[in-house]
Amino acid sequence: MAIPLTVIGGFLGAGKTTLLNNLLAQKTGLRFAVVVNDFGDLAVDGDLLADHGGDTVELANGCICCTIGDDLFLTLMNLVRQDDPPEHILVEASGVADPRPITNIAVLHNHLTPDAVIVLADAELIEERADDQYVGDTVLRQLAAADLIILNKCDLLDDYDRNEVLQWLTKQAPEAAIIQAHQARVPVELLLGTGRRAPSEGPNHRHGHEDAFSSVSLLLREPMDEVKFMKAIATLPKSILRSKGIVRFRQKTGRWIFQLVGRRHELTDAMDLEGEDRLVFLGTPDMPGETELRNLIGI
Repeated sequence: MAIPLTVIGGFLGAGKTTLLNNLLAQKTGLRFAVVVNDFGDLAVDGDLLADHGGDTVELANGCICCTIGDDLFLTLMNLVRQDDPPEHILVEASGVADPRPITNIAVLHNHLTPDAVIVLADAELIEERADDQYVGDTVLRQLAAADLIILNKCDLLDDYDRNEVLQWLTKQAPEAAIIQAHQARVPVELLLGTGRRAPSEGPNHRHGHEDAFSSVSLLLREPMDEVKFMKAIATLPKSILRSKGIVRFRQKTGRWIFQLVGRRHELTDAMDLEGEDRLVFLGTPDMPGETELRNLIGI
């Protein structure tokens, strides 16, 4: 079974390590492997620290933290070849790195599967960085690689300036979903797919985090038309940030895992995965409700 790999990128000071710390502090039920450039900034809670040896830190919740070292590919292969490999790998890219080559490792290796490229942007500084003659090209390449952009430190801007930055980001990365955040606090459901786990079967509801996000769960009682479904997915509003589900199509045999982040989507064979056919959509509070989504998708 391929292990999902999420790449976290963004320019220096945007909040990548803060995001990782927030993720490690949440009770996700997942055993992460977190690959970082340096342990120094990773503020692991002392109660979580189980063992620290060489380039690896083991946490009491089963997660692993390790440094990239000289060869990222070798580091990742060592993780997937463990007797008890992690369920999800998070890689913090360097602040001046293009995250796409890291994602390509997951594309090319059959033990890994790309989940998403998440890029953090400093709301106060991102446009200035992008205009800089020395680092501007790097910043723009990072944004262009993103499936999901977290506009961090939004509390430092008033409404007018924040909306201006959002419009600018949309032009730079039209295919990416954009989330506004303070101190890189984002629900884990929006950040990560869950590999081959079945989607949540809970009722439609507003998420926490000051009700900043919503979710809609659709039970699918019959196979869908694949062509119509894919056309509908391409026209979903940008208020929908992520989606996951187990689906069937009239044109295919078997059941399929559908995953969407930003405008990128994929289908993988669900094989023997249990659970009802269901689609779960996550997004901002203005995302369509259940009836509108059913009409959009044609179910």
